[in-house]
Amino acid sequence: MNDRHVAAIAKASGLPASADVFASPEGLYYEALRYAHACIWPRPATADDVPTKVTPATAVRQLVRETYARFEDNPNALRLIASENIFGDGDISPLIGVLKDSPVVLHVDRVLMLGHDIGAFREGVSAEDVYILMSSLCSFAITQGRTFHALYGMDAFDETNRRGLVELTCDAVLAFLTTTMPTEQGSSYTHSSHSAAVGSSVAASLYSTDHSAAGTHPLGDGAGFGPLDSDATTGGHAGVSDLYHD
Repeated sequence: MNDRHVAAIAKASGLPASADVFASPEGLYYEALRYAHACIWPRPATADDVPTKVTPATAVRQLVRETYARFEDNPNALRLIASENIFGDGDISPLIGVLKDSPVVLHVDRVLMLGHDIGAFREGVSAEDVYILMSSLCSFAITQGRTFHALYGMDAFDETNRRGLVELTCDAVLAFLTTTMPTEQGSSYTHSSHSAAVGSSVAASLYSTDHSAAGTHPLGDGAGFGPLDSDATTGGHAGVSDLYHD
C-alpha cells in the first residue's frame, strides 16, 4: 500500500491521510472488514426506538426483509466478506476482536424468543441456525445471480424476481421455524466451537455481556422491533443507519 493508495482511500472515506487507520495495510483491512459486516447487519434496537408488538411471523418477515435490503444495498461489503472467506489464510484469530461483538445473532435470538414464548416456533433451532439460512439466501443475488442468470435465464435483479426472492427467503425461514420435523442435532443444528471466547453460543455470550449486568430481559418491555418496521426499511432505505450511525 503506497502513498497513492492511502491518498485515494483517504479521499473516498473523508479521513485525513494521517489517520491511525492508515498506519498499516493489515489494520486498514481489518477496519474495512469490520465495516463491511456492520453494513450488512440489521440495525440494532436502541432505547429511542418505539416498541411495536408484532406476531412472531411478522417479526421474522421484517427481519428477513431488512437483512435482504442491507445485503442488496451493500454489495461491495458482501463481496469483501466472501473474498475473505475464499482467499483468506484461514486464521480467524485476529478477527475475533474485530467481529466478536456482532449484534446480529442476538437480534435474531430476540425474534426466536418471541416465537418460543408463545409456542409458535419449534425448539432445537438456534439463532446461528436461522442466520445461516437467512444470510445464504440473502446473498444469493450478489454471489451467484449473474451466473445463475446466464445458465438458467432467471435474472435475480429483475424487480419481479427480486420481490420473489425476498418472499422466498421469508417463507423458507418461517417454514424452517414452524415445521413439525424433529431436530436430531440436539440443542441446534450448528454449534459454536471455533473460539473459547465465544463458547457454545454466540447469542448466549452476548446476553451475558449486554444484559446480565443490567438485569433486563433481552426483549425489553413488550418485544419492541421498531427498527424492523417494514414501512421504515423499504424503498431507498434512507432512514436506516448502520452500526456506525452515519
